[in-house]
Amino acid sequence: MKTKKNKSGIRGWRLLSIVILLAGLNFMAACGFGGNPTKEKPPAAETKAKAEQGEIAPGSVTLSVEKQKVAGLQVMPLSYEMVSAPLSATAVIELNADRLSRISTRVTGKITRVLAGQGQRVKAGQPLAYADSTELDQAFSEYLKAKSRQELTEKTLKREEILFEKKVCPEKDVLKARQEYSEAEADLTLSREKFRLMGINISQMEQQKAGGGKNHPLIPIASTIGGVVIERAVTQGEVIGPDKMLFTVADLSTLWLQIDLYEKDLGRIRKGMSVKLSVASLPDKSFKGRISYVGDLLDEKTRMIKARVTVDNSDGLLKPGMFATVEIQTAVGEKKLMIPENAVFIDGSSYYVFLQTAADKFSRKEIKVGKTLDNKVEILDGLKSGDSVVTQGAFALKSELKKETL
Repeated sequence: MKTKKNKSGIRGWRLLSIVILLAGLNFMAACGFGGNPTKEKPPAAETKAKAEQGEIAPGSVTLSVEKQKVAGLQVMPLSYEMVSAPLSATAVIELNADRLSRISTRVTGKITRVLAGQGQRVKAGQPLAYADSTELDQAFSEYLKAKSRQELTEKTLKREEILFEKKVCPEKDVLKARQEYSEAEADLTLSREKFRLMGINISQMEQQKAGGGKNHPLIPIASTIGGVVIERAVTQGEVIGPDKMLFTVADLSTLWLQIDLYEKDLGRIRKGMSVKLSVASLPDKSFKGRISYVGDLLDEKTRMIKARVTVDNSDGLLKPGMFATVEIQTAVGEKKLMIPENAVFIDGSSYYVFLQTAADKFSRKEIKVGKTLDNKVEILDGLKSGDSVVTQGAFALKSELKKETL
């Protein structure tokens, strides 16, 4: 009886050992320890094994067609495109010389009143100062002489014409009287023109003299344009002459932008092209203008040429003397290799994309990029025309690549 009990106990322990062994083997297989070498490996492990054996290059990803559809993967073959890249340059803001007036007087005199100061806004024709001049009396004396002579020759001409009709005098007397009248009329017109240049209304001056006025009118020094007095170079009581500049008035509603262009860029610039500019004092605001003139002479030393842009400054934010950065939207295009901006990834200081090498295989490719234009990136190196680049859904490839790395 004792022997039978011992044998039954041994069988029980053996059965229990087998059960424990099988359970241990199953656990090891589940955790990847041992197992049947013929069973299919996980995709990441299989890719890693193939990469270690040299069958797949590092940075390569395998993604089935079904998974590509789920991820919304899109591939685009690269090709060269005609790109009109904006031209960047530096510029200086200047006064619009077409809307600038340097005001002086045509006579010698003395300033009796100054009405305008620096920074004051004035209208066209508005007096800025008044001057007294002895030349005005001399001009009025010449005017009276010319007027008297014109009236006399006019009466003589009428008398000679009447006598000629009655056949009392010869025709040559009529012709002579007509010539003298024409000369007197020309002298009177010239005398009136002198007053116009002085800014004096001769009719008002005649009325003043006829009314017994002893003092002649003052000469007004008026602005020829509307704008801002940016310079005043005269004081009350100062003696002035035609060679002295008294005021400078500028219309600041439009300004000029002088751009320095390199000789190699001349073929890309045309009159009328739109320009966008910005200044350091207003970094969040941009201004627009158009090229109004491209210089005709090239600087022999710098090999640069000037281009002028007319800029609207009705809000008065821009000031002459400011430096500006400009972008010119050129019409001449260049062939460049371009890809959509969302196809490019950044890893530190490196840029890369995913290329499709087979129906279900993709590889990471490092590239060098240039400018970004209209949501597209210029490719400088790393790709060639015809390469199939992933443009949509590349994040799925990036995730798979991370899994394999881990």
